[in-house]
Amino acid sequence: MSCSSTIFTGSLLNNSRKNKDDQIVKKKHNLIEIVFSKDDTLDSFEANLNELCGNSSFFYKLKKKISSSILSIISVVTILFALISSSLYEDVLKKLLFETPFSWTINDSISIAFVLLFFFGLLMMPSILDGESSQLKDGLQAWFNKDTRRLKRLKLSFEELDKKYQINIYNIDLLTNEHWMWKLVVPTLVKHFLNVDFYIRNDQQKLIEKRLSKLNILTLQIENQKIQKVDSNVELLLSSKEKSLYSLMHLSSTSIIDKDLNKKFISLELFEYCGRNFFNEEKDINSLISGFQNFINRAFDDFYFLKQEKSAQVYFSNLVKSKDLFDEKRRLSYYLRNHIEECLEYFENPISLLVLYYYVKDIVLDEKRVIAILEKLISSIKKKQQYNLIDIYWFDIAGKMFNAKDLDNFELTNDSIYRKLSISSLNQLKFLFERNGYFEQALLISEYLYEINPPKYSVDISSLYERMGTFDKAYESLPKDFEDNGISKPSDIEVRYLQRKSWIIVSQRKDDKKSEGLIALEKLKDLLFSHNKDNEPLWLWHYYNIKANYCEWNEDYDNAIENYKKCLTIPTLGAFEYGGTFVNMSIAYRFKYLTNTLQNINTINTSISIGNIGVLLKDSVGDRDEMPVVLHNQALNILYKIFSFEDEKLSEEVLAITNRGIKILDSTNSVKRLGIILCENIIARSILNKNDEKVRTRLIQHWNFMDDYEKEQINLIFDKFVEIGKCKPLDI
Repeated sequence: MSCSSTIFTGSLLNNSRKNKDDQIVKKKHNLIEIVFSKDDTLDSFEANLNELCGNSSFFYKLKKKISSSILSIISVVTILFALISSSLYEDVLKKLLFETPFSWTINDSISIAFVLLFFFGLLMMPSILDGESSQLKDGLQAWFNKDTRRLKRLKLSFEELDKKYQINIYNIDLLTNEHWMWKLVVPTLVKHFLNVDFYIRNDQQKLIEKRLSKLNILTLQIENQKIQKVDSNVELLLSSKEKSLYSLMHLSSTSIIDKDLNKKFISLELFEYCGRNFFNEEKDINSLISGFQNFINRAFDDFYFLKQEKSAQVYFSNLVKSKDLFDEKRRLSYYLRNHIEECLEYFENPISLLVLYYYVKDIVLDEKRVIAILEKLISSIKKKQQYNLIDIYWFDIAGKMFNAKDLDNFELTNDSIYRKLSISSLNQLKFLFERNGYFEQALLISEYLYEINPPKYSVDISSLYERMGTFDKAYESLPKDFEDNGISKPSDIEVRYLQRKSWIIVSQRKDDKKSEGLIALEKLKDLLFSHNKDNEPLWLWHYYNIKANYCEWNEDYDNAIENYKKCLTIPTLGAFEYGGTFVNMSIAYRFKYLTNTLQNINTINTSISIGNIGVLLKDSVGDRDEMPVVLHNQALNILYKIFSFEDEKLSEEVLAITNRGIKILDSTNSVKRLGIILCENIIARSILNKNDEKVRTRLIQHWNFMDDYEKEQINLIFDKFVEIGKCKPLDI
């Protein structure tokens, strides 16, 4: 009988089987549907087929049991006949050899006849079996060959069905030629039915066409048929290898991010990278890459669980259900953590970098490595123009941009990701905020970067106000005048020379060199602000810090504080610089408090709170060099509050601070500011009525190693607390 077949691609999911427990073979109207899954067996196929043909599954199992029992009986009987023949032959031979002459009986004749019959039967068996169209051979094969028996049963079952039934077979294209589906089922189907169609993967078309051409099919057509509405279980049709790749695709997607979104984006770049290291079924790398690409193509064209939209973003379709891959995620996260730098070189897709960030953010010890991922993410989003990722994911990562002018919340924003990004990345992020309509966020970044290049960021700020519709502010934000003078950015050595000169003079507080220091500071100002390029943040920080110190020298503490605040507005610096600024500003507030005739408790409280921030920031970078000086100044801030307001509860804090300072100096073999710290420790002990003799003795022994300035400070502090009866005089 001649059979016609059509190979359909793109319609693999166009079947009615929803899970692995459903029947392999289904009949509806004039159609028989066979849907194969990797866990299906020939036994289950036969059972489904018998049910389809109206045969009771009980009788089917009973027939199989009886069939196997008959085979067993025949085998046993054959062996018994062989044993009987052998025994009879042995008896006759013994008589001939050892009992001749002997009387021949009828029993001996029967024995010889039985042995000869069995002997000639065995002798002629090969010829009988090799004879053409031998029914005996076929019968024996049917009984003794398992495949032959099954093939016969399949033929009988299919013969009960009308040959005009349309047969649709799904998902057998990845099976080998030796699989029972191709070896037994398909040949039987094409011999009995008039129309047998195959639904396969796109890339298997040539292979299946070649196989079917060997089955003497009358007409063979190929048709690509896209499904408009898909309602099927994708995983049911996947092979073992495809299931591994399917899981890997989940691991390479934003499914790992705990965010309730309709679209789960996938990075095929990350998918391939991870597959090279976690998918080891094939050792040949070329074959491996080909396998990845084939699966990606199938995901789009056959399984329909991948879709693509603008900007080349690939995402899971609604067919995909979430998978629990906790162990795989954990293993992959640690692998990626150890290869971050390699990933940063390899990845260009923003989704790759986004997923990489979420894998490693909680297990990376060096925060700079995480910031490097975010900076590459910002750059790739801008380069690939996938601006919507900022709206979807960025604020979950970094939160909202802080207000750089609000120094009261500096402690809260100190760990902000925005403070750790480079100027280049912040400029790119500002651009991305604009593209997403987050003009206020872009405005805050421009204000944060303002000191780096005031003319440039003034124009940016004006532009953002104009985009927001506030035209008055846009006009007011523009520089009054702008001229590109063509002056190039100064060299680092020019800036550092003027910094060092002005700083050394103000540090010594030598009045005879004060004017020279001010001239150097003015030259530094001209050098920094005469060009229109971006200044280095550290240059600006040093300039405002030195300027604040000159204001303190002139006892202009309000201006000193304003310049320290300028230091805190300089972007992209670290805890070392910001910490030093807070310490210096706390000292300026203390001097302001002490020199004001109306001593305001808020001023000294501000000094203490700002000093605490300085201590925390310095502590965060492990700065043991300057920490004793930082601790001494904070202790002094608190002591002046105790002196003015008799708040003796703070004495415990002073004692703890100074004990720590002494310990650090001892561990580093340093005596820098040791005298003043010992002095503060003695006063705290006296207020708390604790023994201070050892500390006093140490201060007296150290007295001759201090400079006059430190001695003056110690005497001044002691005198104040002796005056109010909180401390005994120092006996020197």
